[in-house]
Amino acid sequence: SATMLWSSLLLVSAAQAAHILQGRPVQGLPHRALYVRQIPESFGYSGTLYQPPQYQYFDTQQFAPYPYAVQPLTAVVQLNGDSDVEGVLLMVQPHPPSGPVFVSGNITGLTPGKHGFHIHTYGDLRDGCTSAGPHYNPYQTNHGGPVDPYRHVGDLGNIVAGEDGMVQVMLSDHAFSLTGPTSIVGRSIVIHEKEDDLGRGGDQESLKSGNSGKRLACGVIGLAEISTPPPPQPQPQPQPPPPPPTAMESEQ
Repeated sequence: SATMLWSSLLLVSAAQAAHILQGRPVQGLPHRALYVRQIPESFGYSGTLYQPPQYQYFDTQQFAPYPYAVQPLTAVVQLNGDSDVEGVLLMVQPHPPSGPVFVSGNITGLTPGKHGFHIHTYGDLRDGCTSAGPHYNPYQTNHGGPVDPYRHVGDLGNIVAGEDGMVQVMLSDHAFSLTGPTSIVGRSIVIHEKEDDLGRGGDQESLKSGNSGKRLACGVIGLAEISTPPPPQPQPQPQPPPPPPTAMESEQ
């Protein structure tokens, strides 16, 4: 409002105005810095915009945004594609943004054997699994296995289907998170036709994709609502039966 604006202007001296006109924060006014920007004329009007700086110019301990990850995070992935492969995966991170992410679920419709299993960069599946992009690789390293020191963040190795074409997935990984700089939420998981050679195939494609072949199924990683069970309620303890009446009470 105008009242708040002029109250803020009273805190800015002429010397400080020279700083903020150059886009520099005001000194000597803790948590009261302003930026001044000239607004170009539009429809006959022009003026000056007084804009508070972002929180990083303040004491971050006092003004940083409230953290989103204050409880365990859960994500789900619904896998499907042009093949018969389908499944559902559940991801749980008990202590975000650090600590491992646990991945579990069931996948059906695969041929027996190993299949490449990766996190891909995009959650865009408008063109099927093709538009999911390459492996998620924010550090621009070569492809590797899940226990290699240098690998794509999205390198999860292989899943192994049984003779019935079913896989029970159960793994954990510290390389990614469900929040923060290495968050995989909004990206996708892709299951491939062939075994991932974990970057040991001796050619350029091995260092990029592990020669995993065609993309059979994929799904977007989406946050899920956390259903917290109610705390257990104390159960009423059974009362012992009353003692039998004494002989004197029976006579009465």
